[in-house]
Amino acid sequence: MGKFISLFAGVGGFDKGLEQAGHECVAQVEWDKNAAGVLKHRWPNVPLFCDVSKVSADDLPDADFITYGFPCQDLSVAGKREGLDGKRSGLFYEACRIIKQLAERAIRRGGAGGGRFIAIAENVKGLLSSGDGYDFARCIRELHNIGASEVGWSVLDSQFFGVAQRRKRVFLVADFGGESTSEILAISEGVSGHPPPSREAGKGTAGDASESVGEGGAFSDGTQTSSSLTTRCHNQFMPDKGNFCAVIQAQEPSVVSWNGDITPKASEDVSVTLRSQQGGEGVGVAFTASDRSNKAAWEGDISGTINCQMNSESSNLQMGVRENLTVRRLTPIECERLQGFPDNWTSEKMELILEGNEWKATGKVVKQADGPRYKAMGNAVTVNVAEWIGKQIGKVLNK
Repeated sequence: MGKFISLFAGVGGFDKGLEQAGHECVAQVEWDKNAAGVLKHRWPNVPLFCDVSKVSADDLPDADFITYGFPCQDLSVAGKREGLDGKRSGLFYEACRIIKQLAERAIRRGGAGGGRFIAIAENVKGLLSSGDGYDFARCIRELHNIGASEVGWSVLDSQFFGVAQRRKRVFLVADFGGESTSEILAISEGVSGHPPPSREAGKGTAGDASESVGEGGAFSDGTQTSSSLTTRCHNQFMPDKGNFCAVIQAQEPSVVSWNGDITPKASEDVSVTLRSQQGGEGVGVAFTASDRSNKAAWEGDISGTINCQMNSESSNLQMGVRENLTVRRLTPIECERLQGFPDNWTSEKMELILEGNEWKATGKVVKQADGPRYKAMGNAVTVNVAEWIGKQIGKVLNK
């Protein structure tokens, strides 16, 4: 397997997934101090830098590939759409500067990839339409300008990799010194714009995500979503309200989704995409009234935080579910599960000080507040997807 560097690392979604696939993280870059604290807590011996614009290849060790989930705020359809000219998403060019330096060095020295270097970007689907599509073309052109011999991309949806969340993200792969992008992304009918076939919901997680992609989105073992949150569902139409909502019937608590307000907008048996600005309030869990007496025992000592009653303020929330259900927002642990992280991955962080452009640990681990935990999950790369990509990269590097 290979060694990799993680730019815009967040709390390590890419890093965790790639390590589960057998790769080794040798350096990280993350500006947000709360997220960086999680990284240093989880990877105490990995060099961790702050400002990507101040990092050069001289600061970084040798690696076989690099990941960069560059900021999406200027590309998202929910933002001002300043595109690659925006201050945040424009950091793509800083990533390209570092990639060029590392690729040239990797090709000179050889290595696990046989004299090649691979760069993997992740961003929102809005990247494809930002600037009427010109921004995406600029990304591809820039990667070729810095020496990529091949560039490929695909939109991958987290729900087909074993988590209960609809999360479509663009993955852009550049190969320096080789032509393996189609092999890494396993471009097939399932990931090139064809919708997955209809299926019945089940329990469990994906057995082999590569099989699901190759077959157009159906899991090889017939399962569809994470067992931690969903089982079976039926669609419910409320004629008097004009609302269509999927209500999940489960022995466990059920996911009910809404987009940052009190009107349910769920469809299918998975949650809506987690977003950092929702603060955890955009996705909820529904219980039957009798379940409330158990204080959500399935989640240990975490009880519900929103008790939905029929009144003028919350009646809109009730209408799309059922009258005998109460709803609360998801807990940070549940958001971690929707992104494929282990429970409490973000509950603690290492206190940090900044020396030059490198984060240094003080040695003191402190509790992380819920706000940064929700934000981190909204920004994170789904671990399951990163692990699948890591396995694909491993096949290339091992040749």
